[in-house]
Order: sequence, then C-alpha cells, then structure tokens
Amino acid sequence: MKKLILLFVVLPFMTSPLAAVADELDTPAVAKPGEMIVEVNGVVCSICAKGLKKNLAKLDFQSPVLTEKSGVKIDIRSGRLVIHRDPAKPIDFGAIRTAVKRGGYDLEKLYLHLTGSLEEANGQWVLAEKAGRHKFALAKAPAGLADGNAVTARVVINAKSVAKAKPGAAVAVEVDEISGTNQ
Repeated sequence: MKKLILLFVVLPFMTSPLAAVADELDTPAVAKPGEMIVEVNGVVCSICAKGLKKNLAKLDFQSPVLTEKSGVKIDIRSGRLVIHRDPAKPIDFGAIRTAVKRGGYDLEKLYLHLTGSLEEANGQWVLAEKAGRHKFALAKAPAGLADGNAVTARVVINAKSVAKAKPGAAVAVEVDEISGTNQ
C-alpha cells in the first residue's frame, strides 16, 4: 500500500517535465532574421550532438561571427540547431542533409526567416530572396498580396522538400507567417 501511495505522489512530478518537453516539440520554431533552424530527430544530449554541430558549422553559407565560435547553437530539449547564415551565399540543401546524416541523425524540418519579393508565373507563387539568389515556392497565393510586393515571411521546409531541392530551382516551403507591402 505504501508503494502505491508513493507512486501517486511521485508520478505527477515525473510526468510534468515530460509534458513540457512534448509541448515544446509540438511548438513550431520561430527563426529570426539571418537564422536557419535545423530540426533533427533523436538528439538527447550535447555530447551526442557534438558531431552534428561540428558538421553543420562547416557549411559555407553559415556565418560564425554572429554567435559562438562555430556559429551553431543547439537546444537539446527540442532537437533544434540554430545556424546564423549569410543570405548572400547560396544555401546548399544537399550539404545540410549530408551534415545531419554524418552526425548520426535524421533531418525533420528547416525553419527560415526570409525577406524578398513575390513573383507569380503560370499560377505558381515564388518568394525571391532579397539578398540572395534563392527562390522559395509557396503552396498557395498569399492573401492580400500581389506580384511584386515586398514581403517578410517565416517558412518551414520539410525533409522531403529538402531532399528534392536542386541548385537554382525554387524550393517548396510552407508559410507560417507572411506580411508585405507594395513596392
């Protein structure tokens, strides 16, 4: 009987931190300007993720001057790594996938904060990044915005879209938030 009572006393303390971690994982990441958030599956400790962090720090488009020595920060609880990037340099999506795999993990999603302009061609909406050569394909027309509008957007790129990304081609994204103005 004492063991049963102890179980009911201790159980709430054991599950509340787990629930907080589960809630954090369900919360979409919010990339700030100049950031790329890489979400991976299976990160449980900083020592285990050291190789992953090291591999991502070697990417050409990352900008180490903004944070730490490597330019990559990791949040073990969410399995997310923040990379500060130089938007003028091309993102190599294949190199991201390779770096994550070499680190022993599976890529889940990328989160980006983008600034650029909308372009519409043949019913396809594209966000052309202002500072770089990147183009991102939007699944649907943004409400209230038109061709040529300057926009700021927070987007998510899932693992399948990253795998299909080709240099120079528009990468399919899901828009979390977008706002814009006429140019």
